[in-house]
Amino acid sequence: MPVSPDHSEKLISTADAAARIGLAEITLRLWRWRDNPAQPPYVKCGSRVRYRARDLDQWITSRTHKPGTKPAGKDRDPGRHRRRPGPRG
Repeated sequence: MPVSPDHSEKLISTADAAARIGLAEITLRLWRWRDNPAQPPYVKCGSRVRYRARDLDQWITSRTHKPGTKPAGKDRDPGRHRRRPGPRG
């Protein structure tokens, strides 16, 4: 028999979630608005948005990098920067 999810966990507001993970509240709002795939999971309660502390902790853990390892998606040589062409004149 499948185990039902624990819905007794307290949900926290965007402001509290932002403080917990060290980001500005507007950052979380913009990420939701832009549907950023890198954002932490959230729960919609009608028009309200809430976060689970457990999800935020997992989100932080998934972004923890150990020294000497290459972070995912960082295939470019850090010494090579793309330059935007500037105005010529």
